[in-house]
Amino acid sequence: MSILDSLIQLFRAGTEKPSPSDIVPEDNIRYSITAGMLSISLTGINIPFTMPPRVWIPFIPDTNSMDGAFDYGNNNILIQGFDSENQKIMLNFIKVGDICVYRIPLGTNPYGFYAIHRIVKMGKDSKGRWFRFKGDNVGWLDPYISRDVNVEWLAIGTIF
Repeated sequence: MSILDSLIQLFRAGTEKPSPSDIVPEDNIRYSITAGMLSISLTGINIPFTMPPRVWIPFIPDTNSMDGAFDYGNNNILIQGFDSENQKIMLNFIKVGDICVYRIPLGTNPYGFYAIHRIVKMGKDSKGRWFRFKGDNVGWLDPYISRDVNVEWLAIGTIF
């Protein structure tokens, strides 16, 4: 076994986990040395939106549930379909491993609560598509079965 093969084996010691989708192509990320600016173009991303998405950089509460991926004070960049048609396009793109903001389905609570966790399972039943979410830093699934209507935002990056 070569040294390179030994190193690959060493770093491959963990189990494979689903990672977020590749949403922003490398060509869409530009850095200008002279201006000292980083820019990200959201046109031509890997989600086939018909209009540019909405962008949100939210305040994340200090729950520790996603420690390891991001934490309180990080700048998390999220997108959402500009309208209902584009939201459906985004929802059809997401997969296990993606991190989303979803409204916790709490009966008739008009305000609801939000969580930002990773999709760990998804499937379809007689009511349509369902999702199960989990915080990366907790040992249990979120106790809610979520549907398309609950998923509102998709994480596309974090700036630490």
